[in-house]
Amino acid sequence: MQVDTLFERAKLPDGKLAIIAVAHGRIAAIEDDSAKLLPAAAHVDHVDLAGALVIPAAMNANYPLDLIRDFTPISLAAEFTGVMMVRKGLPATLKEFIAYAKTRDGRLNFGSSGVGSSVHLAAELLMKETGIKMQHVPYKGGANSMTDLLAGTLDVLFASSPVAVGQASNKAINFVAVTSRYRLQGLPDVPTMEEAGLPGFDVTAWMGVLGPARLPDAVRDLLSASLVAIASEPATQARFRAIGFEPLGKDAVEFNQLYRADIKRWTEFVKERGLKEEP
Repeated sequence: MQVDTLFERAKLPDGKLAIIAVAHGRIAAIEDDSAKLLPAAAHVDHVDLAGALVIPAAMNANYPLDLIRDFTPISLAAEFTGVMMVRKGLPATLKEFIAYAKTRDGRLNFGSSGVGSSVHLAAELLMKETGIKMQHVPYKGGANSMTDLLAGTLDVLFASSPVAVGQASNKAINFVAVTSRYRLQGLPDVPTMEEAGLPGFDVTAWMGVLGPARLPDAVRDLLSASLVAIASEPATQARFRAIGFEPLGKDAVEFNQLYRADIKRWTEFVKERGLKEEP
């Protein structure tokens, strides 16, 4: 996932331009003499995905961080959704698939990008809402799971929208539904789960910018305003959508509300489903 150049600037308290460099999911604020502007400026904030922070914490009672105490939400940049796909030969509409799955008594399998990924939880939510049972086959990433789906050894694949959009023209895949409440620009003919018959179904994974605990409000607000402005630019939005993300550009207040709601939602869901992280 290339997010390196999506956020390239944000203003520090004195109005100077800070460069936001993104690599391997983490970002650092870099500015000449920045230590005079803000202590530990190289650790101002980092980019996290919901599946890389909130869900692992929900699945591990001994998680080393307190997500409320140890982080300051700054800006919600974008989100991606999941896409349910099935191999050729299986029903290609959600209603027909659910009916078929109920006759298979747990003998169908489904793949995801790993235990505790957002797409894994989307599949778990589908099973909870419909009563169907499937066996989970976790993968490390999307390439091998797509290969197995095309080979017919995997019945169902829940993949992230960046992975699924890359297969949009592949006629060997049946795209069943997307897990968000909106359709994807890159898969305009694929219905949402709600449109396909599951009211209220909505599972997405956000990409947000978080700061350390006790980040001064002035710093948080200036960074938030700058990042929101950047995320609202047509060029930035086009780059997000080109890789299967939906740009959001939410400020610190809005992000904080979602952040806390997601922690509550997924902690309760993981406990209810009895999910645990891989050993």
